Amino acid sequence: MVEQVLPILQLVLAFGNICILGYALFKFLNKPHDTLETKVNVMDEELKEIKQSLRLGNDRFREHEEKFKEQEETNATFKSVMLAFVDFEIAYCLHTNYEFTEDLKKAKKELQDYLAR
Repeated sequence: MVEQVLPILQLVLAFGNICILGYALFKFLNKPHDTLETKVNVMDEELKEIKQSLRLGNDRFREHEEKFKEQEETNATFKSVMLAFVDFEIAYCLHTNYEFTEDLKKAKKELQDYLAR
């Protein structure tokens, strides 16, 4: 009886070994795919977070856009007023025969160059 059962057990064990080796080969071959899939999922999550952050930033910018425009107008006004002050100072110095420094002419030229850009 043992002689009859022994070949059957050997056959079952050999089949089990083949199944285990097949499963190990399957896992080994799919590991790069699984790793890549995990990385892609992580990257997708990061991309979603970045897009959400950009959306929030754009929304904040739109909320304050009017304030930015108002600030730009204020800056432009201050620039033109400063240029007018420099012109007035130069004219005053010429009118009163007061010697003005070259720094005043240099400041006017730098301001005009800046405004021309």
